[in-house]
Amino acid sequence: MTTADRPDPELPRDPDRSGTGAPDGSGTDIDAEFARLTQDLGFSMDDTPLTVEDVLADPEDTEPAIAVIATSVAAATALAGAIRLGREARTDGTDIPAGSRVLDTDTGAIAAGPLQEQDAHALAAITSTALQRNGLVLFWRRGDRMTATRYRNGERGDDVSPALVLGAVSDTVEELLLGAVTLADLGEGIDPATISRTQALQWIASGRKRR
Repeated sequence: MTTADRPDPELPRDPDRSGTGAPDGSGTDIDAEFARLTQDLGFSMDDTPLTVEDVLADPEDTEPAIAVIATSVAAATALAGAIRLGREARTDGTDIPAGSRVLDTDTGAIAAGPLQEQDAHALAAITSTALQRNGLVLFWRRGDRMTATRYRNGERGDDVSPALVLGAVSDTVEELLLGAVTLADLGEGIDPATISRTQALQWIASGRKRR
């Protein structure tokens, strides 16, 4: 073999002498073969690709959740007005979570909603900011997990056993947390994010007069 007959080491050797794309020269289409091999794997090249959020998302975030904030405010209108003003008083940009509503119970108004944990604490912080020294308790449940957290002056306090504080609030709170009743069963309630500042002030003033 002469030097001219030796293969150039810089060039990749093509095992497919026929140029058809198949090592055996049969002309099998590589894309078609790949599609055949992946056909039984449950996906295709046309599927929407996963995003980083899809990969990192906590599966529990999709489970139903319920948040209930128990207060000593007498009327739902007064509590809704207080929450509306509490949002303005926050300097950290915390907003009223979508789905929040205020309802009357026999032991005081509650703020509730199908909120995930972060949003539940945001609503509790806003409500507590408005009520200042009047403490409140945030109950939150998702699946088998239930928590109870105290708030005062807009600040998160200690976590307590839900069983220790449920006895001091309306039975409606426990029924909501356990799924015995739903928010829909209790009526539409008041969305504090939809009322005006003027209306909020009027409702708070009306609540004070009734006392």
